[in-house]
This record gives sequence, structure tokens and C-alpha cells, in this order.
Amino acid sequence: MSEIEKLKKALEFLTSHIPGANELAEVVNEGSLVLDTSHEDSPEDVLLKKSESLNEAEKEQTMLDAFKVKNLNNLEVGRLYERYVGYLYENEGWSVTYKGIVDGLNDLGRDLICIKNNVHKVVQAKCWSKHTEIRENHIYQLFGSFTHYRMQLRQVFKATHGRTKAREMMKNLKIIPVICSNNDLSETAKDVTKYLNIEHFQIKLIKEYPMIKCNINNDRKLYHLPFDPAYDSIIIGNVEGECYVNTIKEAQNLGFKRVNSK
Repeated sequence: MSEIEKLKKALEFLTSHIPGANELAEVVNEGSLVLDTSHEDSPEDVLLKKSESLNEAEKEQTMLDAFKVKNLNNLEVGRLYERYVGYLYENEGWSVTYKGIVDGLNDLGRDLICIKNNVHKVVQAKCWSKHTEIRENHIYQLFGSFTHYRMQLRQVFKATHGRTKAREMMKNLKIIPVICSNNDLSETAKDVTKYLNIEHFQIKLIKEYPMIKCNINNDRKLYHLPFDPAYDSIIIGNVEGECYVNTIKEAQNLGFKRVNSK
């Protein structure tokens, strides 16, 4: 076997066994709008035409509109899907932590942690080509991550409250593994999902959902755009008056100012 054939075999192995490897390879070759804009001191350099002369509100809206219509690579589509699923949960009163986007390859196969009262949902979000089924290996990965989450939670409770109290607290919690996908599961994956009591929701990505996060922090009302660095660490809904909106004008009319604005 030639060296090139060996390298091809190694690449095939990595991209088929490591979650996100295909997407990372694509980012290296083609770049990433999300990464480029969120790590730029001036995202307008990426999203605006040099000739545009606009006030700040118009500039921000133009940047957001440009962000929404840009062609995204597979990694970016996946991240957008995680945000969309998280938005749907937040709209239903869940407190959502975006593990996949914030932690990257260290997310342990759980993209979102959604909590409401005594219910915790460990969510994996998959937005793939419509011709690609979700196979059973991803269901097993989610179940392993769900089990690891239970273990970690119990360890925290045990360290904080002691063994007996931790056991009682875990009994009062309902922890549910969930897979959300834009397409269907394979027949074997469906069987495994049913056997392991994993919830599956088929959700199509709607790119035109409200993306502006209006957050209240220590009485400061700030809005965050999807290419702002802290966007995915901002939780919406845990303070009354927080919301998602479609336009800069809506955010400003509600009394919110752009994060880091003077």
C-alpha cells in the first residue's frame, strides 16, 4: 500500500469515527463565516460592503441580514441548527445551555442541556443532508453521554450534600435523553431509540427565526447578534423581559442596547 493510500485510509477512519472531523476539515479548507465574524474585532469587515454609509442601527441590521443569507458550510449549518433547537426550547420555558457550540469537541456528544423544574433533557441535534439517515451509533453515543451526565450530576450532589441526600435528589430528578434531527432515523436506530427510552423529534431548520438575543444582566438591557463572541453563552428567559426579536429596531424599541456599545 502506497503512502498516499495509507493517508487516505487514515483520513477515512478519522472522519468516520471522530464527531465533527468532516466539518473541521471543511472549515480548514473553506473558512467559516461564524468563526470569522465572531473572532473579528470588526465583523462589519466581513459582512458589509466597503461602500455602504449607514448609521449604527442600519449597519447592524444590514450585517444581520447578510449573515442570514450567507451560504454556510456543514459545521455552520449544524451550529445554526443547535441554536434553533435551543431557541424552541427556550420559547417553551426551558433554561438552555449550549454545550456543543461552546465546548466544541469536548461536548461529549450532548449539544444542549435543557432544564425546567425537576426535568433535565440531554439533547443531541443533528442537521444532515436530507438523504442521510441518523444511524444507531449516534444513538449509542447520546445514551453514553446521557449516562455520563447522570454520573457527573450525582457526583456534584454527593460532594455538596453527602451520599444519602444525593441519592434522594437524583430520585426526584427526571433526566431524559433526546435526539432532534431534520431527517429520519434508520430502522435500527429507531429500534434502539425505543429500547433505550430516548425521545426523538424531527425538526426542520427554519433559518428565519428571531436571532437577536435581548438579555437583562444586573438591570442592564443588552442585545446580542449571532456573530457576537458571547452569543452562545447568553441564556434567554431566566429573567422576566428577556426575549428573541427579529430586528434591531424591535430590540431598541424595547429599551435594549447593543452589547459593548458606548
